[in-house]
Amino acid sequence: MGTLGQALRAAREAAGMTVAQVSAATRVRENVILDLENDKFVSSGGVAYARGHIRTIAGLVGADSDSLIALLEEATGEVNRPMIDLLTENYVTAPKREGPKVSYKTLSIVAATIVGLLILVPALSGVLKASPTKLANAAASASDTPSNPSPTITSGTVVATKTSDVTVIISAVGGSSWLGVTDSTGTQVFNGTLVKGQTQTFSDNQLIRFVIGNAGAVNLNVNGVNSGTPGATGEVVHLEFGPGATSQG
Repeated sequence: MGTLGQALRAAREAAGMTVAQVSAATRVRENVILDLENDKFVSSGGVAYARGHIRTIAGLVGADSDSLIALLEEATGEVNRPMIDLLTENYVTAPKREGPKVSYKTLSIVAATIVGLLILVPALSGVLKASPTKLANAAASASDTPSNPSPTITSGTVVATKTSDVTVIISAVGGSSWLGVTDSTGTQVFNGTLVKGQTQTFSDNQLIRFVIGNAGAVNLNVNGVNSGTPGATGEVVHLEFGPGATSQG
């Protein structure tokens, strides 16, 4: 079969298409197509992007995309490397972040505070439930000693606010697309290909990040609202969604 570039050029010519025609149909720039046909991948933005361009072009000219990707991996030495490594290497997704470290001193302070609250809350509750007569007697007794003025008790109400979750449903409706998904902690929760007809649902209480290799092939539903197709066929897009979002973040 020769090199990837030779195979890609032969497939295009066999389909009777020029570089300009392929570019117009796939929205992949002409210089990128020419570089791919000469086994050059820098203008693609790296191997991860080149992979998406090759699959898009192969689908247009009727070539075997798996065979072309195998030639790409052979040419670049990327055989059997996980997709997340390729995405990170090409700045498509951020590496996993480490969570903050908590010292033993901090844990001790938190534990002591909790114990103090467990003791204080029942005592305060008993005072607040005392009868008006007992409270009046306590106030009168305190007034007999000027040097020890009676304390003032102030009650308050604390309202906790719950942060809603974010839920994104992604469906492959126009073809297949490779997909990388990370949660708010930077953990990879999905890495693979979404085949036409498949649907995946992702949820988080803060943030979800997506890298979609063929944006024109998928449809998004964000927090119950249909957001449609996020891009063009063969286009690689980066999206992130948080609670309350209904479109790209």
